[in-house]
Amino acid sequence: MDSLPVIAIVGRPNVGKSSLMNRLVGYRHAIVDPTPGVTRDRNYAEATWNRRKFNVVDTGGLEPDNTKSLMTSIKSQVNFALQEANAIIFVCDGQAGLVPDDKQIYNFLRKRWSGRPLFVCVNKLDNTQESEDIQLSEFFEFGAENLYPISAIHGHGVADMLDDLVEILPVNADPKNQPKEEDDDDKALERIAIVGKPNVGKSALFNALIGQDRSIVDNVEGTTRDTILYHLDREGKRYSFIDTAGLRRPDATKDDVETYSAYRTLGTIKRTDLAILVLDASREGITHQDKRIAGKIIESGAGCIIVWNKWDIANPDEHRWDELKKQTREEFPLLEFAPMIAISAKTGLRLNKLFDTIDHVQEVGRRRIPDEILKSILYDAVTIQPPPAYKGKELKIKSIEQYDGPPIIFKVRCNEPKGLHFSYQRYLLNHIRQEETFEGWPVKIVASH
Repeated sequence: MDSLPVIAIVGRPNVGKSSLMNRLVGYRHAIVDPTPGVTRDRNYAEATWNRRKFNVVDTGGLEPDNTKSLMTSIKSQVNFALQEANAIIFVCDGQAGLVPDDKQIYNFLRKRWSGRPLFVCVNKLDNTQESEDIQLSEFFEFGAENLYPISAIHGHGVADMLDDLVEILPVNADPKNQPKEEDDDDKALERIAIVGKPNVGKSALFNALIGQDRSIVDNVEGTTRDTILYHLDREGKRYSFIDTAGLRRPDATKDDVETYSAYRTLGTIKRTDLAILVLDASREGITHQDKRIAGKIIESGAGCIIVWNKWDIANPDEHRWDELKKQTREEFPLLEFAPMIAISAKTGLRLNKLFDTIDHVQEVGRRRIPDEILKSILYDAVTIQPPPAYKGKELKIKSIEQYDGPPIIFKVRCNEPKGLHFSYQRYLLNHIRQEETFEGWPVKIVASH
């Protein structure tokens, strides 16, 4: 199947680029907030118009004269999006009027990317026709062939712009390394979320795993604001890595954007099947926030790999790794099933081993204990220690079976499902783990009639 065309949305901060993206894709994909600079990384989603499908790329707000490192990274992300774009939507703020930054960005797009069709959208025009004409008039200074008054929030004018845009899209576009947005047809096991508190190196690890600077990496905490998904094909296997915003302490959330980012991250953890918990080996100790994030992974029932990042600056000695392993097991007792690895996303140290660990955990997630062996495990367990009575009535366990995984779930049939106490479930799980440890996965028992 041919790759979909790519449409890049660019403009200065807070002109409504993310609102327009949400309008084009038909749902709230990108975080929208009045705070300038909410979007920083490239954000992809699929859209359809007049039976034509295409990928939309939302980009960070451009400030041409800003030379701070974060803005430099945003500019790099925008340039990457423009390189793979088949057409460009340049968004301006009709309420604010034509400003010098708009002129600089437009001239840059017109000169540097003259080979790309350019659509200028003057956003936030929600008033009367007369007022709209006055607000739009100054943008005629661009001399743009395609100039559209729109309201991304209310949808006014967007259909006219899309009608013209899809007409010029190539039928057989083939942008290289084109990311795809997650859909319902993705196998659950492919979703691998990279989670952790701010500034532990999640985005650096994400970039290192996929082999490109897809997420912005900066020493400023909270650089990543939205979740980013990338499908990677490597050695005949497909991986779907998700970079997430760092989770702060609840009382440390500074603004609405961080609140939305946190909700997105928590939602990603709930929906993912394998989480990579990133910890900072260059700092002392596991923090309360690390434990809170681990708790969210446990609540989700996801598989887990614990990664100690920044090993290159951790000053490790012969005892450092043993100390970290001991501390990790003591602080995360409910993640005892999770394998641990020390890496450096910056230098690439043990990245191949991390891929091997991911492959191993994924393979383990598909393992099944044969029914005959399960019957034998159940018989031995019940013979050694029968289940306690429930409300004065004998509790009889009839059978046990394993669901297709992941996750790893065993169904126990008995005459009183409510009476199968969690302590006896744990006893049965211990017997099961003697046969198969299911490294990387929590193991759960459900009781039914």
